[in-house]
Amino acid sequence: MRIGIVTDCYPPHIGGIETQTYNLAQQLKQAGHQVEVITATRAGSFVGRRIEDQIPVHRLGMPTIGFSPMNPFAGPLFRAIFPHFDLLHVHVGVLSPFAHLALQVAAQGTIPTLATFHCELSTWAPLMRASGFFDRLVEAGVLFSGVSSLMNTQINQLLQPRNRRHWPIIPNGVDTNFWVANEPAVQKSGKPTPAANSEGLPTETTNLAGTRHFEAVSAIRLMPRKRPFALIKFAQTVNDLLGSRGNFSLKIFGEGALLPLLRRQPQVATGQVSLAGRQDAAGLLNAYRQTDFFITLCLHESFGIAAAEARASGLPVIVRSQSPITDFIADGVTGISAGSDRELAEKTTSALLDGSLRKMQGNCCRQPCPVSWERCLEATFDAYQLTKTLAAH
Repeated sequence: MRIGIVTDCYPPHIGGIETQTYNLAQQLKQAGHQVEVITATRAGSFVGRRIEDQIPVHRLGMPTIGFSPMNPFAGPLFRAIFPHFDLLHVHVGVLSPFAHLALQVAAQGTIPTLATFHCELSTWAPLMRASGFFDRLVEAGVLFSGVSSLMNTQINQLLQPRNRRHWPIIPNGVDTNFWVANEPAVQKSGKPTPAANSEGLPTETTNLAGTRHFEAVSAIRLMPRKRPFALIKFAQTVNDLLGSRGNFSLKIFGEGALLPLLRRQPQVATGQVSLAGRQDAAGLLNAYRQTDFFITLCLHESFGIAAAEARASGLPVIVRSQSPITDFIADGVTGISAGSDRELAEKTTSALLDGSLRKMQGNCCRQPCPVSWERCLEATFDAYQLTKTLAAH
């Protein structure tokens, strides 16, 4: 099948949609499909079509201040390119003018078109619904999908009641082969951390069972929406609840505008919370294999790729129950969820002290991660078939 992937954002930009669309193109090619990418992201001054990592990429972006990916005049280019494909897969963020224009052009033609929403939509939903733009797309035969169960509700918020339905879910793909690698990670001392034993449990148990020192890790952008200050408060609350029975430290990986303010927090000054900066995947995997759990308190997440990677590496994931991350963790089995930060801290503290978090860690090592590229591709192909069926009628 000839598939056109349309996205505002694509490497060399770095981000969730960029990574997902790049990897999806590679995965579809490996599955035997002919894939091309159409993007507004420029690579230096280049504009046009060229082969990048064995994938034809059409870079149609205009020169803009801050290198924002956009081209409001790309309509004629879309009309020339789109007829070469059997199916269009358009990837949509919160503000995606390039993708929106592509959908508008696609809706005027006959090519089966699938739109996947990657970002939290509720803030803009009233304005988008009032415009009627997405209703017109649905009525023209475009199929919508989202990266998590939460997105079903949010996509429907863009639409009038007559067009609302249950939309396909296409979860982001995680390279589980990388994240569950058996090679020992390296401790700060330079000595290898023992790999898991035959039962899937880490062989070193002193962290939870012996010294009563507990550690957690998070990987987020240091921006208000990701709630890094709430993470610091969470660490303080857990330490207050532990009292003399133990101590807890949190390492936060990531960069962002809030970094200077976060550095001034007393918990950072005392070492209770450390700001570890940006880290690559290998560095994160090494960190994940030396800690007890992964935590994120973000309430406006569409999927949670960092949490999925941590879960794949064998870590329990601690998260608010409102988050779509609960799609791939089970409360009390492979993670902990709660409706408030305080309740989450209380449940986590109890799990640390009574050993149940240790059992969750074993469950995560033994049970296959429910988020993988195999699952993503299966859901993608199901959505493609549904898209073609819808277009045929």
